[in-house]
Amino acid sequence: MHINQALAARIKAESRDAFAFMRQIRRDLHTHPELSGDESWTAAYLANALDKLGLEVHRNIGGHGLFADLVTDPSKPMAAFRVDMDALPIAEVNKVPYRSKFPGIMHACGHDAHSAIGVATAAIMTKLSNEIPGNLRFIFQPEEEQITGALRMIHAGVLTRPVPKAIFGLHVAPLPAGNIAWTDGLFLAGFDHYLASISPKEDASLSYPDLDAVAKRCCRAIQHFNQWQLPETWQEMQDFWQLLKSPPKTLQDFIVYDASLSDENPEAWYGQFGIGVKAATPHLRRAALGRIRAALSRICKLAQTNYHIEPVGSMMDMQNDAQLVQSVLPALKDSLGESHLIHLKAAFPFNCEDFAYYTKEIPGAMFWLGAGNPEEKKFAILHTPDFDIDESSLVTGTTAISNILIEALNLN
Repeated sequence: MHINQALAARIKAESRDAFAFMRQIRRDLHTHPELSGDESWTAAYLANALDKLGLEVHRNIGGHGLFADLVTDPSKPMAAFRVDMDALPIAEVNKVPYRSKFPGIMHACGHDAHSAIGVATAAIMTKLSNEIPGNLRFIFQPEEEQITGALRMIHAGVLTRPVPKAIFGLHVAPLPAGNIAWTDGLFLAGFDHYLASISPKEDASLSYPDLDAVAKRCCRAIQHFNQWQLPETWQEMQDFWQLLKSPPKTLQDFIVYDASLSDENPEAWYGQFGIGVKAATPHLRRAALGRIRAALSRICKLAQTNYHIEPVGSMMDMQNDAQLVQSVLPALKDSLGESHLIHLKAAFPFNCEDFAYYTKEIPGAMFWLGAGNPEEKKFAILHTPDFDIDESSLVTGTTAISNILIEALNLN
């Protein structure tokens, strides 16, 4: 059973009508960004907006997290929509009325837009509650950028009482506004983070500046392994998305290496540096570590030094449930038009998402929401100081996720 056309048409109309409402939410949040773990104002703002809809709002879930339930019939299944709400330590350069008020902090990853879509979707679903074949949970998650928020909310019970049958997410992307990109397998990479240390051998006479120089050589060697570089411009991004529609083998089984001395690391001058590995599978991440160790062994042998690698943290890869994606695609095609759907056959290899922890617990899927408009100089390139979006993407996102949620509730 699929969503009926009359309801889909109403959702589309309601989403368009809600544009000013969600644009204001997005701009309010953009003006008041908060870093991971500090989202108290953001959480209060969103809780207040959800309260006004008459929803049951649960606060302080795993920190500043919250969720709101729309219950139409307790005997029926529940589907969930998760959005994130933290900002980044980046200084905004945009000259816009809704520019960040806080120096060095901005919404450079679109979490303000995600939150606005979350509230607007909750509002529309509440308005149409008599036509919804089940119950909905709207999850507003903190600390995504630190990859800690999802696990904290899960441990606090956000996926219980009841257990949702499926969970969905959207993430803005540097794709033309009005489009949704999807994949029915690996969506984002897993990630391993290490701290490496260079030390002199007992019989060597290297000074600390030399250790730092050895560390820099190690970083260059690790970076040299990369077959793919993060696209930096709008056109480079479009070319890369095009590649993902028909990817070569090296993009299907990708490994992305990163290594650098950090100015924020007070030990950097003593031969310490960070290493990051993103890859399509845990096996590839382990293989990458072996390659890194071999390179460091060669360099340190020549430099009469030792090295030590210590694991710091990791993030599992994010898999979309293939059957779930295929089941909700008809609703996306009907609501947006097939020409606005982009089928990616490989994951975007440069990002990670702690949404992965939800999909480990229950079936789930995330979709890319095109939010760029080069004519307006809004490129939606994540984690950049001039990040901004074409706000018409808020309507697309709300239309898409509303239809996805109802379609999921209709599934047997």
